[in-house]
Amino acid sequence: MNQRTQQIVSRIRDEKLREAAAACLAVADRFRARADAIKGDPSFTQIGRDKALQDEATKNFLPGLKAASQPIARALAEANQARAAISLPAPDKSDIAGALERQEIRAFVRAMEHGDRISLLFGTVDERIVDAVLSAPGALSGLSDELFGKIRDLVVERRHGDQVAKIREAEETAEAAQAALQVAQNDIKAATGLSDAAFEQLQKMNTFTPWLVRDGDKVLKVIPGQGSYPLASADEIATGKFYTNSAEYLRDNPGAQIPAAA
Repeated sequence: MNQRTQQIVSRIRDEKLREAAAACLAVADRFRARADAIKGDPSFTQIGRDKALQDEATKNFLPGLKAASQPIARALAEANQARAAISLPAPDKSDIAGALERQEIRAFVRAMEHGDRISLLFGTVDERIVDAVLSAPGALSGLSDELFGKIRDLVVERRHGDQVAKIREAEETAEAAQAALQVAQNDIKAATGLSDAAFEQLQKMNTFTPWLVRDGDKVLKVIPGQGSYPLASADEIATGKFYTNSAEYLRDNPGAQIPAAA
């Protein structure tokens, strides 16, 4: 591991993610060495040199980078899922009296001056007030979407502080590893000499996003042209996307092939 890689991965607290980040940077280092050899080969024309660089990237290095980055993608997905799983209890829809009380509370909050409303919601110790506000769209309490989100985050942290702290730590660790992956991608892009848009297109040509579909509680991987699909792996779920049709899939994966119907 060279000094630059050590400096980048030293901020990553999880050992497996450190290893994944180092592997991504190693792929970029190997590509830079290969690119230097291609650029220094006098037998290439400029067009041939550009094509060789792109071929090496798409066939030999970008797939390797994607494989090396799977633990990072999985860690980010798991952190996002953990945060999404934290929810505030929904009110009992059969409790008419409770619904009327919450409606009155929202009307009371909406009628307040803006500063008083903010002071109340961010400083209140009466959970009935915030529960009433958060059980309906923010506009019904005179709140913008941004303020509504901040209040919700505050309440979630107040009620699930330990859990939120663990999730935040996992997110920060995964994001540090993601930053190392971004450095590796930028290194490969710089070595190819491509623009951001052209490099993004190059990545899509041979590194396809898995096509996912739900079957009840199961997540399956769509294989174009086949009538039945296998269970998606953890890596495929982490990096995949739930496409609604083949046109949407091909927009993200222009190099993919969709077999013609028999």
